[in-house]
Amino acid sequence: MVNHRATTQIPPLVRRAQNLAEQMEYSGSCSNETGRLLQLLTSSFLSGVIGEIATGCGVGSAWIASGLAPSTSFFTVEIDDARAAATRALFEPLFNVRVVHEDWREFLQNWRFGMLFAGSSSYRADYPELLLQSLREGGLIVLDGLPPPGRVSIRSRQEAARVRDFWLNDPRLLASEIEVSPTEAVILATRFR
Repeated sequence: MVNHRATTQIPPLVRRAQNLAEQMEYSGSCSNETGRLLQLLTSSFLSGVIGEIATGCGVGSAWIASGLAPSTSFFTVEIDDARAAATRALFEPLFNVRVVHEDWREFLQNWRFGMLFAGSSSYRADYPELLLQSLREGGLIVLDGLPPPGRVSIRSRQEAARVRDFWLNDPRLLASEIEVSPTEAVILATRFR
């Protein structure tokens, strides 16, 4: 089977965020493959609230913002002062995008999202209930950066196994894992209870 991967059509806002990440020497940005998926999923929300935790330098945020309907609000939270300020400046022209400088655990307690992007980090394994409770019924969570089995350190495999175990097996969720590239998988899960 031949895989066809788009290599063009990176939105200008995403390019600016990628440049910012390079300038700030930040290496935790989402991949273009995950970004395209985020843009596609976001485009199906015509209203409501979308959230993201761990903004970084705004690459995933820029993919989301590039698919955002004018009647949909997007909030992204970042704990690092410098990154929060830089990404706030990046998204300043967009009236429906807000960068929040706060601890994500505090932030999530105030919202019930239609879609939540929770980028790569151990909090997905350590705080799954908090993430799940931040979704409204019918809400979708996107978890990226999962390594293929057998290609990473034991610690990373164990963390990925904990993430997969919760998000793919919890009876309150309808979930699936998809490969977005040969080196990365993403879990999509919808809360239905």
